[in-house]
Amino acid sequence: MADLDTEFADVEQTAEQRKQALEERTRRQQADDRSHIAKLIVWAFVILMAVVVLAAILGTYFYDWADISEPAKFLMTVLNSVMLPVVTLVIGYYFGKERQ
Repeated sequence: MADLDTEFADVEQTAEQRKQALEERTRRQQADDRSHIAKLIVWAFVILMAVVVLAAILGTYFYDWADISEPAKFLMTVLNSVMLPVVTLVIGYYFGKERQ
C-alpha cells in the first residue's frame, strides 16, 4: 500500500504543479493582452492627433482658415469627446486593476 500512496501523492503533486503553471500562464497572457489592447488604443489616439495636426497645417497652407475651421472643429471634437475618454478609461481599467 505504501507504493500506491506514494504514487497517488506524486500524481497529486504533479497535478498541483501543472495547475499552478497553467494559472501563471493565464495571468501572463491576460497581462500581455491588456498591454496589447492599451497600446492599440493609445496608438490610435496618437495617429488621430497627428492627422488633426497635419490636416490643420496642410489646410492653412492650401486653403483659407475660414474654409477649414469647421472640419478642424469636428476633428477636435472627436478627439476630445470620443478618443480621449476612451484612452483614459482603457489605461485606467487595464493598468489600475488590482493584482490577484
